[in-house]
Amino acid sequence: EVVLKYIDLLAFFKMNTLHWHLTEDQGWRIEIEKYPLLNKVASYRKEEDGSVYGGYYTKDEIRRVVEYARIRGIEVIPEIELPGHSQAAVAAYPHLSCTGQQVEVANDWGVFKEIYCAGNDSVFTFLEDVLTEVMELFPSQKIHIGGDEAPKTRWEAYSKCQKRKTDENLADEHELQSY
Repeated sequence: EVVLKYIDLLAFFKMNTLHWHLTEDQGWRIEIEKYPLLNKVASYRKEEDGSVYGGYYTKDEIRRVVEYARIRGIEVIPEIELPGHSQAAVAAYPHLSCTGQQVEVANDWGVFKEIYCAGNDSVFTFLEDVLTEVMELFPSQKIHIGGDEAPKTRWEAYSKCQKRKTDENLADEHELQSY
C-alpha cells in the first residue's frame, strides 16, 4: 500500500518513472521462483535486538504495482544490484561469492566485501535466471543493475577471477566488472 501511495504522488507531480530498488545487502525483496532461498533466507535479517525484519513482494504484488503505475502513466524500472550490494543473495547461496563461506544478511549500512564472484560461471547462470524472471514481471525495456560500491578485494585475491581477467584480456578488476 505504501508503494501505491508513492505512485499516486508521482502521478500527482507529473513524474513518469519509479525506480524500484528491490535488492540490497540488507534484504532481497522480490520473489524469484527458481531460487527459493532468496525469499526464505535473503529476504530476512536479524536485527541487533534479535528480532527478525524483512519480507518480499510476491510476483502477484509486483504485477499489481506495475499495473497500478501503468494506468497512471508511470514506468516501473526494477533494480537488481550487481555485482556489489549482494550480501543478502550470498547469504542464501554462498557459492555465488568468491569464498563460498556462509555469511549473514547484513543488518547495518555500508559497503560490504561480499559481492558476486566474477570468476564463477554459476554466478552468470544465477544472474541470467534472476533477470529472466524479473523481465517477465516488468514491461519496461530497462533494468537497473546498480554497479556502484563493489569492492574488488575478493576478486583480486581469487584465482578464478584473475584467470577470467587474463583469459578475457581485461586490464584490471574494473574491466572485469564491466565484463
